Amino acid sequence: MSSLLKNIIIAAAGIGLAMSSPALAQRDPAYEAARSSGQVGEKMDGYLGIVGAGSPALQKLVGDINIKRRAVYASRAQAANATLEEYAFTAGCLAILKTAPGEKYQAPDGSWQTRTSSAPQRDSRCPS
Repeated sequence: MSSLLKNIIIAAAGIGLAMSSPALAQRDPAYEAARSSGQVGEKMDGYLGIVGAGSPALQKLVGDINIKRRAVYASRAQAANATLEEYAFTAGCLAILKTAPGEKYQAPDGSWQTRTSSAPQRDSRCPS
């Protein structure tokens, strides 16, 4: 494993810590409802995606979350000497791995899958 990939993994793991902080733990009820109902899911590129057609309110919610993610990724990518895309991809790998049964995620073929108790399908480039 290259040192760049190791740095990205370490930095991306910090996202998990940041996302579990008290401020982010109290998520928007609309986001929680959309996630639990399968209207949104984790994409391989590190961003949140809308599964199917989304209302304008859902599109705004997802857009706002993705803007915040991009800002975090940009800052942490710079600290890890990685590109934004490399960092976001690694974060996406980790976010998909952390999905709970019943939640949606994007499989390597681009299709939306529902997480079961088994490990999710992940891109072969994802860290183990």
